[in-house]
Parts: sequence; C-alpha cells; structure tokens
Amino acid sequence: MNWPKIEAMAFKVIAHLAALTTVLVLMFILGTITYEALPALTWEFLTTSESDHMDLGAGILNAIVGTFLLALGSTIVAAPLAVATAVYLKRYATNKRLISSAGFLLDVLSGTPSIVLGIFGLLVLVFLLQPITGGFSLISGVIALSILTLPVMERSTENAIDSVPDELEHASYALGATKLETVSKVTLPYALGGILTGVVIGIGRAAEESAVVILTAGYSQFFPELKIGQKASNFLGIKLYPLQDLVGSLPYSVYRSFEFPDMIPMSKGFAAAFVLILIVVMLNTTARMIVFWRRRIG
Repeated sequence: MNWPKIEAMAFKVIAHLAALTTVLVLMFILGTITYEALPALTWEFLTTSESDHMDLGAGILNAIVGTFLLALGSTIVAAPLAVATAVYLKRYATNKRLISSAGFLLDVLSGTPSIVLGIFGLLVLVFLLQPITGGFSLISGVIALSILTLPVMERSTENAIDSVPDELEHASYALGATKLETVSKVTLPYALGGILTGVVIGIGRAAEESAVVILTAGYSQFFPELKIGQKASNFLGIKLYPLQDLVGSLPYSVYRSFEFPDMIPMSKGFAAAFVLILIVVMLNTTARMIVFWRRRIG
C-alpha cells in the first residue's frame, strides 16, 4: 500500500471538511441574524434616530453615524502614530534591544483584552481627564479605540515596509537621496497598499468593538450635533459637541436590545447587528480590493 499517498489524501479530506464546516457555520450565523433582522429592517428604522420615536430602539441612524465617527476618529489618531512608529523601528532605530522591547510591548498591547483597555479608558479618560474629555464622550471613545487599533496598523505597516525590495532603496541612495527622501518617496509609496490595508482593518475593528465603546463613549439617543455649549465641570466651562458629548454606536444598540428585551423588540437588536456586520464586511472587502489593486499595478 502507498501510505504516503493515503496520508496525503486523508489530510486533504480533513482540510476540505474543516473548510466546509467553517463556511457552513458562518453561513448559519449570518443567515440566522439576517432572518431575525428582516422584520425590523425598514427605511424608517435605518434613516431616523432613536430620539425621533417614543419607543426605544425604533431608529438607529444616530448609532450608525456614531459608529462611523468613532471608527474614523480613532483611525485619524492611530494611523499617523502607527506609520511613524513602524518607519522608525524599521529604518531609523539601530539599538536591537530597543527594537525588540518595542516589538514585545506592541505584541502585549495587541493581545490585551478589550475590556481591560475599556476599564483603563473609564478610569483615565472618563474620570481622571473629565474636564478635558467631558467624561463619557466621543473623544474618550476615539482615544481608547486608537490605543486598541494602533498595534494592528503598526504591524501591518512593518510588514508592508519589509516587502519593499532592497534594490529600490539602494538605487535611491546611489542617486544621492537622503534617508528621509528615500523613505518618503520610495519606501512608503511602494508599501502604501499594505499600509492602507492595515488602516482599513483597524477601522473595521474599531467599528465592531463594544466593551471599549460602552465604557468610554457611553450612549446617546440623539443625532450628533456640531455646536458649542456650556458645562461648568469642563475646562473653561465649554462643551464642544460632538467631541465632548455622548455618542451612540451600533454595538451598544445591539447590547441594549438584549439588556432590555421587554422594552426593545429582539428583531431590532438583530437588525442593528446586521447593519454592523454589513459595515465590517464592506470594510474588509475594501481592504482586499486594495491588496488586489496593488498587486495588479505592482
């Protein structure tokens, strides 16, 4: 008997079964959520805020906009820091101990449970820095989420920089370019696809996060406003909307539907979850399209 061939076939069958099981489980989960969400997926539900209705959870536009504000705001804060850190560690740092320590700390931060970062945000951003952040607020959620997503973006940027051929950078130096010119005009443009992929993945993770948002951004039934108000406990007695105000989010909308099942129909919670999954799928699809586009033009 040809045992190597039999073993290869057995492993192939096991791999196919594992892949099929994963796909079926995923389809079952998505199918269940979609089926339960259909009764509540109406145009009014998607385009009105919860404050526009007498019933809790009757509209999620405030949560949709709040989710985008949290995700985009955290990306604006985290992305420059992540790219700068990766460039420094890969192209400027020479101390091997410093590079190793920084990589270890980033791995620890990446593996830290989100609930721990949420508690940190609650104690520091919400309570200790309340005069600046306004307590439970958009800015508190943005800063906490930026800490959560920074390691993802930084590691993705490092991998993208590692993919840059040495010949390109050596040619740049041979032509008399400085290290800054080489990094800014050769390294980063070549690695742009990988960097953008990490950024988009970071946006998706920020959008789907729940523990950090609940403990830092709180929840508001109202649509975010752009104005300046007054609050005595804030710095200079000024409250900047929406930065220092509570903000709604889709993860919290899902949580509230299961926290108050007697007040919010379960279908509305599933509908909020369906919209959140749709947003995350769109972001991940965008990341894959970026990778495909970079490979085509590369």
